[in-house]
Amino acid sequence: MRMRVTPAESVEIAATGMEDRRPSSKDLDWILGNLRWLLIVAMALGAVLNQSSWRASEMAFVALLALTGIYNFLVLLALLFVRSPLPLPSITLAGDTLVTLSFIALTGGLRSPLLFFAFLPIVTAALRMGWWAGELVTLGLFGGLALWEGLRGGEGLSLSTLLIAGSVLGLGALLTGIVGDRLKREILRELRAREVSQRRQLAQIRQQLQGIFELAAALGQMRRAEEILHAALEASESLFRGTGHPVPPMFIALLEPEGMRIAAARRLPPRDERMQLLGLEGGLREALERGEPVLLSQPAQDPELGRLVVMRIARAALILPLGIGPERYGALVIGSPDPQAFTGERQDLLRIIATHASIALQNALLYHTLQREKERLVEVEEEARRRLARELHDGPTQSVAALAMRLNFLQRFLQHDPAQLPAELEKAEQMARQAVQELRHFLFRLRPLILESQGLMAALTHLAEKLQETEPFAIHLEVDPEVDRLLDPNAKGLVFSIIEEAINNARKHAEPRNVWVRVRVEGDRLQVGVEDDGQGFDPQALRADYARRGSMGMLNMLERAELLNGVLEVESAPGQGTRVRLEVPLARAALSSEPSPPDTP
Repeated sequence: MRMRVTPAESVEIAATGMEDRRPSSKDLDWILGNLRWLLIVAMALGAVLNQSSWRASEMAFVALLALTGIYNFLVLLALLFVRSPLPLPSITLAGDTLVTLSFIALTGGLRSPLLFFAFLPIVTAALRMGWWAGELVTLGLFGGLALWEGLRGGEGLSLSTLLIAGSVLGLGALLTGIVGDRLKREILRELRAREVSQRRQLAQIRQQLQGIFELAAALGQMRRAEEILHAALEASESLFRGTGHPVPPMFIALLEPEGMRIAAARRLPPRDERMQLLGLEGGLREALERGEPVLLSQPAQDPELGRLVVMRIARAALILPLGIGPERYGALVIGSPDPQAFTGERQDLLRIIATHASIALQNALLYHTLQREKERLVEVEEEARRRLARELHDGPTQSVAALAMRLNFLQRFLQHDPAQLPAELEKAEQMARQAVQELRHFLFRLRPLILESQGLMAALTHLAEKLQETEPFAIHLEVDPEVDRLLDPNAKGLVFSIIEEAINNARKHAEPRNVWVRVRVEGDRLQVGVEDDGQGFDPQALRADYARRGSMGMLNMLERAELLNGVLEVESAPGQGTRVRLEVPLARAALSSEPSPPDTP
């Protein structure tokens, strides 16, 4: 089962884990385990160097060393793998006492050169349980050794020697216990202070992560760049509050065609806010090119940022690029007088803020682009409706109105001059046929079904024939038969619409005598040309008029050419006609394809 944990919850879990961690004896057990290995090695060396002075048999001493090594190895294994609660400190204390007694007894008793090893269990007991435990272990060791001396009939051991040895061991236990208690109190005090500091740091991190989480949620709902930039600066400021240092000045500079403009800022003097940056040198250029944060240790020497007043007193500056992928929107720049202001952890948090701000800026840009496209589509639809209304009014509507007037005249002739009825009926029939032709041509222009069923060449031929029936100019059509094989249906529709729009413009504005339409394939390109010998026009004046009136004819042709990945050019001059050229790249796969031969039985 997968469980989702928010950043704030992860910090909560970490804090809980830290609260449950208390100083334990495990670290001390590891230290004592390593110390036992050192003592084993030391006793082995002592046995080699002082063998002649000891009365222990070599085999017994070696066996005891081996048993001590096995005992220490088992203790370390228990520390590593045993999870169930064990009274390990008590077990090791008893084991250390027994091992120490054995070595001292084996190497001379109270006269043994290994007598100082008795401090191991004594110090361990004093550190773990207090001075009284060290004294008890001292009495136990001293009593055990005295009993051993008595049993083996030791001679020459005076009472003063016994008292001195016991006093030294007892005093050592007392001092170790007192010092150990004080040391433990100091360690506990330090651990508590460290824990309080860590709690404070975790609370601060939790607050910062919660702020970033809220920032991400808020940025997802913002659609204005100004709101996004100020929200990003507010979140960046929150990372520096409560640190004991003043919040550093910061700003966001956005890329524009003429350079970089400071679009939002905090604690910047007016002179700096009006500063125009270019992003062509220093840290700004490096951050924008690499797409990675750049940390400056001497921002006053940066060729661009050094021009800002706030950067002349800053001892560190962090530049975080704003952008998604290869696209760049600008940069977040923070300059601080504290050279240690930008720790690794703070850099990571600032980078998260910059990433969320970049995503929000991209979403805002896409939103406004979609809004503009929506408005443009509405405008195109309105223009299409206006154009449809004009063409219906100027064409079929006029013909039907004229036919209605002619029928009204027929009623008068029927009453006053019936002999004129046959001639007038013939004229009315001609007018009705003309209205039908105009309606058919109008429907063909709305949806040329022949283009879908028979292809571009047939559709252009049909268009030319229909225009010849209603228009005074001649149409000269040249179409390469390969066009229908090389173009897909969508491309055919776009090419047909561009040609139809160009002819319609000539029909409405140029008063031509001839219109030439040429469609041919040249290499891997489709070349389309529509030329007339009409009045011509000034292209620059026409573009200005389009921009003023919002006319969509030329814009429609340009947009359809872009959909074909093609290039559209219009050449004209007053009195010299108009030439519309379209160049469209063809797929190489289509160029190399040949019709498959029919299957032979």
